[in-house]
Amino acid sequence: MTTSRNDQRGSWWARHRQWIVPAALAPIGYVAFTLVGGQLTSTGNDQGSIGLSLLGLLFLLAAFAAPIVFGIIAIRRGHGAYRAWQRSLGRLTKREQSVQSHQDAYAYGWRHAVSLRASLMRKELPPEIQVWNVVPHHGERFFLSGFLGYARYYGTDVTYGQTGVVAFGRPAWVAGAVIGNAIGNSIARSRAQAMAASQWREQQQVDVVVSNQRLVCNVGGRGWLSFDWSAVTAIYPDPEQYNVVLEFGGQTSPLSLTGAMAPALATMAVMLTHGHDALAGHPALQALRA
Repeated sequence: MTTSRNDQRGSWWARHRQWIVPAALAPIGYVAFTLVGGQLTSTGNDQGSIGLSLLGLLFLLAAFAAPIVFGIIAIRRGHGAYRAWQRSLGRLTKREQSVQSHQDAYAYGWRHAVSLRASLMRKELPPEIQVWNVVPHHGERFFLSGFLGYARYYGTDVTYGQTGVVAFGRPAWVAGAVIGNAIGNSIARSRAQAMAASQWREQQQVDVVVSNQRLVCNVGGRGWLSFDWSAVTAIYPDPEQYNVVLEFGGQTSPLSLTGAMAPALATMAVMLTHGHDALAGHPALQALRA
């Protein structure tokens, strides 16, 4: 019983000492600096020592600064301890609720992928889901649905204008105008080259459904886009980073999908593009071993 009480006291002190100590140091520091500063100032005046008087003045200034500094530290740490206590009771702020929801979604996505891989390795298909927004092909069955981060990798043509300059006057003025115009054109050209370079574009959150025949994404402004598994020429699954990248041999630009459902998508994609044996053999899926 005594040990339990001691443990509770130790735990309480460990949680609260981070703000209790600076809170106690605020008045202690004020009193200590005031006493020392007053003594040094008095001694300096009696002895006619400017150095002692200045040192005493510094201590008196520290006496006013100490409560402010230690008070701020105590308030910040006390608020942190209070929030930790509130979180332990399940009382979260809106931001903390959002972060917790995000973490829970990713944790569930990982567990789902582990379970899905184990089921598929036993040659057990996951339950089918009903999809109403996409018209199924003959014999098509849908197994996954969720939101993922969508991006496509490609370059584009960018046009930019170059300006000319006509300057009159002194040679220095003319030279400055010409140089300034050249710098402006160079910046515009570099900016256009950067915009035209191949990079991940169209980044957005999209609704994704996965079937035994294809992957379908509801892209803003373009509607439902289909990517047949038979058209995939390369796949880069990265479950640990919650990402899958697919290439289509030049038929269309590479596709990247990122999010909580990505590990499950990676599992399905590997099996549907490489066959059942790839579930056990693909290096990227080893992290999903149950």
